[in-house]
Amino acid sequence: MRIAAFFMPFFAFLVGAVGFYIRRLELQTVFDSAGLPERGAVLTYALIALAVVFFVFSLIFSIIVAARHSALKGFENAFGTDSLAYPFSFGLIGLIWLAVTFMYFLENRAGGHLTLLTIYFSIFSALSAISASFFAVEMFNDPSRKSVFALSVIPTLFLCFWLVLVYRDNASNPILLSYGYQILAIIASALAFYFTSGFVYGKPAPGKTVFFYLMAIFFCFITIADGHNIMIRAIFGSILLMNLLYLYKLVRNLRRKKAA
Repeated sequence: MRIAAFFMPFFAFLVGAVGFYIRRLELQTVFDSAGLPERGAVLTYALIALAVVFFVFSLIFSIIVAARHSALKGFENAFGTDSLAYPFSFGLIGLIWLAVTFMYFLENRAGGHLTLLTIYFSIFSALSAISASFFAVEMFNDPSRKSVFALSVIPTLFLCFWLVLVYRDNASNPILLSYGYQILAIIASALAFYFTSGFVYGKPAPGKTVFFYLMAIFFCFITIADGHNIMIRAIFGSILLMNLLYLYKLVRNLRRKKAA
């Protein structure tokens, strides 16, 4: 799977970049000044078609992974955490995630938009960034430590909380196109982190994990193209990079199942 380990992240990045470009064009030309989309717009259908095609491709690839390959026992073996590049890369991404979260908090406080939910979001996001970084460090130093169990689930909990906030903010919004991709990005990312933590708890599911890595990368790309706060887009970017790296590391270490 070494060839696939390079090809799949590259392909996911490429398709996500195309989706990003189409989404930017859609927002610039399909939506009017009031935020209402044009009916039957070609760009809207093109992006939906791209999402469906990539979904089918990812599903087929994940089914092949589940049927023909298995992960090595233990998270540290399944993802190859013995390289110094592992804690360094995830630590750097986590640091960026933490920094933009702090900037988001300061921006809201300076602008007088600091609500209780904004505070909760900032705290939870910061904890997720820290946990993702420390999880990588712990897995590199000593995978047997019990702290890795708690650290592995914090990002999933944060994303579930974020999903509730997004739904709350858009419950009365009839324009699904304005927030639908963001919801899909959060759901896919939450499930990607969830199935990643499954390797820690001795419940690996390589096929499902690979599928949600691919979906998270694609929908995070599209969400970054949306007109969200720059810090929010940076958080999605951090999550995207983590999924991209985990996809590479997992696929690289998969082993072909032995014939019965």
